[in-house]
Amino acid sequence: MEPPARKAGLGIIDEPFRSANRSPPTRDEPEQALNSTIDFSIHSFYILNMFKEHLSKGKASRAQIYETAIRLFRERGFEETTMRDIGAELGGAASAAYYYFKGKDAIVLEYYDEIQRKHEVLVNEMMAHEKDPAKRIAQIHHLKLDILKSDRRIMGALLRYAGEPESELSFFSAKTRGLRQAAMKLFAEAIADADLPPDMAQVLPTMLWASHMGILLYFLYDKSAEQKNTRMLVDRGTQLLMGFIKVAKNPLLRPIRRKTLEFVQEAGLAPSA
Repeated sequence: MEPPARKAGLGIIDEPFRSANRSPPTRDEPEQALNSTIDFSIHSFYILNMFKEHLSKGKASRAQIYETAIRLFRERGFEETTMRDIGAELGGAASAAYYYFKGKDAIVLEYYDEIQRKHEVLVNEMMAHEKDPAKRIAQIHHLKLDILKSDRRIMGALLRYAGEPESELSFFSAKTRGLRQAAMKLFAEAIADADLPPDMAQVLPTMLWASHMGILLYFLYDKSAEQKNTRMLVDRGTQLLMGFIKVAKNPLLRPIRRKTLEFVQEAGLAPSA
């Protein structure tokens, strides 16, 4: 029978060797086996750290390319800026930019995502203390305008793609579907306590999102000082909307609400019940 001391002494070491289909060390080899196991662990730890460092550098490089591209879009314009320009600005070739983004459209889609994330943070902070649905709706518009006020040149260039069904940058493309849904969700949360009929609560976020797109379009072409006309449009338009909502809640208008909901669902802008 094997001495108990040997079992106790090698119990921790035996397991790695069994899992690797290797013979466990003899009585005279425990120290060598332990050193081998430690060396393997150190090597694995080193490889893991190298991998993490590579990912970290890759993330930093991608962020640098993105920030450079957006700056050039602002300075030179979207159409005028090429991937070669972006690579050259960073001291490399276009291939450096293409390594992380397949083209300018991919950069713009990330820009859309960034704008949406910033908007959501601001809107959620606002709705945490603002409970009036009308003020919430107006602020959703105003906060987006605050974010985009320095990017009218970029957005103006991108709007030409809004009506191209095949463009990934279109407001109705498959690539931007998540953004549409996220924007509609904000409006849905804004009116959650407005005591609306179910059919109206279902269709209103889509209508508010559509009006939001219209406001952004007006904002881009607004030549008034600091786009004050757009701000006035938001405030007065929201007041009119709330008056319309009060009237539309009348049970006698239920058939009209139902037809409106059916129309929006058939257009694919709202989920079917």
